[in-house]
Amino acid sequence: MRALITGAAGFGGYHLVEHSLASGDEVMGIVRGSTNSLMGNAAIAHWDIREPIGGEAEDAIRQFEPEAIYHLAAISRPSLCGSDFPNDEAVHTNVDGTRRILDLAASLDTKPKVILVSSSHVYGIADQKNPVVSETTTPLPNRGYGRSKLAAEQAALTQTDVPVVIARAFNHTGPGQTPNYIVPEWCKRVASSFESIEVESLSVSFDLSDVRDIVRGYRLLAEKGEDRKIYNIGSGNSTQTGELMEMICSLSRRRPDIHERNPQTRSETIADITLIRELGYSPAFSLQRSVADVWAEWA
Repeated sequence: MRALITGAAGFGGYHLVEHSLASGDEVMGIVRGSTNSLMGNAAIAHWDIREPIGGEAEDAIRQFEPEAIYHLAAISRPSLCGSDFPNDEAVHTNVDGTRRILDLAASLDTKPKVILVSSSHVYGIADQKNPVVSETTTPLPNRGYGRSKLAAEQAALTQTDVPVVIARAFNHTGPGQTPNYIVPEWCKRVASSFESIEVESLSVSFDLSDVRDIVRGYRLLAEKGEDRKIYNIGSGNSTQTGELMEMICSLSRRRPDIHERNPQTRSETIADITLIRELGYSPAFSLQRSVADVWAEWA
């Protein structure tokens, strides 16, 4: 399969490039700036999707003739996307950028399948009595990031010239993740050897997967996902933040004093992954393995 991957230098993009190459695919990665992070024989095209595509990048992509386009390029940190509604940067990147990718796909002779990577944030606040959400759950995003991703989904589903599959990814971690996210952030803090550290809460439950499983899910959707269909990709399990801290402290063989800023008990959304399991998806990485691999980068 000839795979074009946007956001190829990002966390998920890097792992998808690696997995695709290992699966025997020809890969071209779209990156915004210079990068040394792509692996193996992946070709590179330079394009900032906030802007119309340049001739050199477009020529390279047309010559590559992709059969699948994985669209991962986005502002993925919710805090950077505005509070209640998407800020201009989130609109330009997450929504308008998606439209440019779709227009490009529609213009190609190969009419590649587009796998749009969306987010569990489109579901909004979890029902605390039943936090499990399926693809039929009504999306009710309450923040700028979730609203921008839902708008990108709607743009994709109205594009009728190419097959489109929506992948709603839930939280994931793994090697190479920056400490803007909970597992590497906490690993960094515990590894710092401070006698005490501060965290938000040890009583929040959420769905957490390994990025290496998530990208396997993306490729599975490229192969088997149905046109105009939405698929949750997650673990389907609830993990409490306190469990993560216990794993990290066990790996570090020390336990600092931990102070909670907001020790509330609540749950974020948990994925019902029935639909993607029916395609053959089965997570391969345990949470313990994921945390250990992240810890190894900070120990």
